[in-house]
Amino acid sequence: MSAMAQGAVDSLLGRLASVLLDEAQLLGGLRGDVEFIRDEMESMNSLLLHLTEAQYRAPHVRTWMKQVVRLARDCEGNVELYVRHVRDPATAEQGAANSCLLRYLRRLLWFLRTAPVRHRVAKRIRELKDHARDVGERRLRYGVTVPDSAALGAVTHEDDDIPSPRVVARDREHLRRRALLDGEPPAEADIVISRGIHLLIKWLSEEAQPPAPAGDGSEPQLRIFAVAWDGRFRNHGKSAAARIARRVYQHPSVASSFSCKAWVKVGEKGHRKILFNILEEVAPKGGQENKSNDEELSKELHGHLKGKRFLIVLENVLWDAWQCQCIRSALVYADECTRGSAIVLTTRESRKDIERCWSPAKILTAVTTQNVFFSRAEKLAANSQYWKENLVWKIIQESYPNIFAMKMFLHLLYVNANRTEDELENYIESIQECKRLKKSIAKQMLMFCYNEFPTKYKSCLLYLTIFPQGHIIRSTSLARRWISEGLIPTYTTSDGKASATDEADHVLDVLATRGFVCPLEICAAGDIKSCTVHHEVHGFITRIARDVNFVDANLPTDFACHLSIHNMIGLQASHSDGERNDIVALLPSLAASSQWQMLKVLDLEGCRGLKKHHLKSICKILLLKYLSLRNTDVEELPTQIEELQCLETLDIRQTKVRVLGKKAVVLPLLNHFLAGRMVSASSDATRSEESFFTVHMPFAIQRMKNMEILSHVQVADSARELAGIVQLLKLRKLGVGLLGENANLNDLFHQIEKLHRCLRSLSIRIDQSSAAGEESHDAGVVNYVSSPPQFIESLNISGITRGLSHMIQELHQLAKLTLSETYLKEDALHILGKLRGLRYLRLQHKSYVERELAFKEAEFQSLNLLLLAGDDIGSIGFVIGAVPKLERIVWSFSTMEALSGLNHLPKLRKVDLNGDCSLDQVREEIEAHPNSPVLKYNPHHQRQEDGTAAAASSSSAASTIGSFAWMFLD
Repeated sequence: MSAMAQGAVDSLLGRLASVLLDEAQLLGGLRGDVEFIRDEMESMNSLLLHLTEAQYRAPHVRTWMKQVVRLARDCEGNVELYVRHVRDPATAEQGAANSCLLRYLRRLLWFLRTAPVRHRVAKRIRELKDHARDVGERRLRYGVTVPDSAALGAVTHEDDDIPSPRVVARDREHLRRRALLDGEPPAEADIVISRGIHLLIKWLSEEAQPPAPAGDGSEPQLRIFAVAWDGRFRNHGKSAAARIARRVYQHPSVASSFSCKAWVKVGEKGHRKILFNILEEVAPKGGQENKSNDEELSKELHGHLKGKRFLIVLENVLWDAWQCQCIRSALVYADECTRGSAIVLTTRESRKDIERCWSPAKILTAVTTQNVFFSRAEKLAANSQYWKENLVWKIIQESYPNIFAMKMFLHLLYVNANRTEDELENYIESIQECKRLKKSIAKQMLMFCYNEFPTKYKSCLLYLTIFPQGHIIRSTSLARRWISEGLIPTYTTSDGKASATDEADHVLDVLATRGFVCPLEICAAGDIKSCTVHHEVHGFITRIARDVNFVDANLPTDFACHLSIHNMIGLQASHSDGERNDIVALLPSLAASSQWQMLKVLDLEGCRGLKKHHLKSICKILLLKYLSLRNTDVEELPTQIEELQCLETLDIRQTKVRVLGKKAVVLPLLNHFLAGRMVSASSDATRSEESFFTVHMPFAIQRMKNMEILSHVQVADSARELAGIVQLLKLRKLGVGLLGENANLNDLFHQIEKLHRCLRSLSIRIDQSSAAGEESHDAGVVNYVSSPPQFIESLNISGITRGLSHMIQELHQLAKLTLSETYLKEDALHILGKLRGLRYLRLQHKSYVERELAFKEAEFQSLNLLLLAGDDIGSIGFVIGAVPKLERIVWSFSTMEALSGLNHLPKLRKVDLNGDCSLDQVREEIEAHPNSPVLKYNPHHQRQEDGTAAAASSSSAASTIGSFAWMFLD
């Protein structure tokens, strides 16, 4: 509750400060009222900052904070409305070509026309002034007071200056620790044992090397295999190793392969006792333990093993150099050792000790779930001054088998590896109490994480409750909605750059490192592209949000993701159940509410049945900041769209809208204009021919100076239409479709050069509709064209069929490259391989037309993510020294011929294959890879409507990669 109250008050104070500073002349007689409201809210905010946790939980304090929230939201909305009605959009534009008299007359007309509504809003603001005074006095009546200095000293404050992962992403230590959180969850114990059994049987069934010729002084090729477990905790893992060895020992295929078998428990026994136990197992009538010396005992054992293919299992072998040497002498040097004989050890010794005593030996590690989590915890706390091994192990043991609880504990260590002994013991006691009372350990771990979560970010966390459980959340949309709702403060840095978007990205990173969201897709730069909320987290934060009335409860819960969280709009009871579940059917009723014009967010993505009267109603939402019509059946925007003067985000992707307006439409605060529609002839993303449509470049684009993302727009006359983008000095991302003879790249690059390095991402599509086949690509031929600016970091190109590689060969700052319909061949690929900064490469339909994609030595030295889609490429090969930093491969195809050389990729962590293929060779290379990469295979790859290129969902291989067809839209 405190987080929501502080967020609401902070948002109001920020807006009031801006209004009083920049638009004081517009307030007129209301200036004193607004200043009074500001002063009252500042006092309330100071009190909120100093309340103790115990006071937050008091019922009378919570009631007062709810009143503060309602007051803050109401004040902010009405002040915005007043300023909106006072400011004349027709004369506000500086430099308008109007005479002074004409401007004065238009200003007067506007003043007279808006007088009634201004009077009504001004009256409401004066009422809110009285209400603010009443809420302040009510605090005293409720007894909500500032705690004394002793209590204040006991209050702990979160570290508000936690460095953003985006800022420290270059820090190798951060990347190493972050990877421990994002790693695949360990397999269950039964799966670990099953895999171990399969691998050990495979090793035993492999053809053994022929024995060395007698008398040459070398050892016979008796095979030695070790099943080891983590020896830091004496007995943990011992049973798993023994189960693997026992199941293999008893397996029918193993029993039929060996004529002689023995199972001996070693432990603390002396070597003579061990050899005698082996002799008892292999001799028909047992041996005599009273042999005079080791030589006689070994000789008798040799006699029984001579000419036989034997398997001897030594359980729980300890580190004793003399013991190991004696056993080796008796078994390994046996005369006439039959080819294929083997010794299997189970041991808790380290790999180094095993190799020292039993070399050459193949080692299988029986890693349990607890081992994996403890190892990750140990690495997270590698530099900790207070590492308490036994306590950390105890927490993991007590949390087992709850994987989620153990993962949340890792997040606690990530945030603060220097946990004190008291903290760790408190965790243990709380977990034990949960087990005793049969309560959820996962919820207890979540509470630990939530209590340490920075207060200023809690509203952003609770905002995630508006999405249905399991919903895939696009990070860019989430960040824009946070900003529009006022949950992220809009401010500027010392150099004048807007930082609200960066702050929103930082909040999402914090949510991920704290374990509250699960990243699905992470781009080459390390930023989260999409995420989801674990069902345990969703249930936990939903209960908190319901308790503090975070989302207005006047509407059905299904509407929460469509509207602002504090909309104060109610529904009439006369609506049927069917209508109450259809947001489009209820739009007329919602628009009738007096609160309709104060909405800040309206997200209608995927809704059908939107008509002109619906859109006209939407254009009456004067304070609307975020409007998404994505993937709707809207074909044309009404002329009233220019009324949305507060609009910051307009998303019309996957609609048939072709123009923003038939005349100049100026939306002065618009930051993000997102458009474009991809149409595929087939549902198979690997084969489909695609057509791309988008809106024409808006008229008067140069007047929308707050534009940061303009993607995608169609340009037919590049010299004229692109001239306006020079004025967009905040533009970070630009997507352009060039159509016709008068649209060329030289004009585009020439204008981009004038943007003073603010542009970072560029997407270019040259229309290829007239091309008939591979030999007629004149529409995309580059005869002579300058290169894109050197500062471009992300480049997305479609339709440039010749000269592309030479055009971008010097772009060494380029980190991300996406290509389609570029018809590259092998020589062009080698040129791309020399780009020093390239970390992300995506090859789509007709981007590379050679059947074999071969990565050569010393090429793509920085690449860590490779994505491919289409039927053009049939095989991929990697030689030694090629792509040394590649971590992940995502390949979508109809059929695959070969994927080889995975063992030459030292950093490989994951391979995603979508299509029909034989996996034998791939599995063999992955099993032999020292990193044990994860292989995800989806034999029936289906197009996903949402266009994420590589969503790393742990629950479904099919969600690993979305349709590559939407690359220009996302």
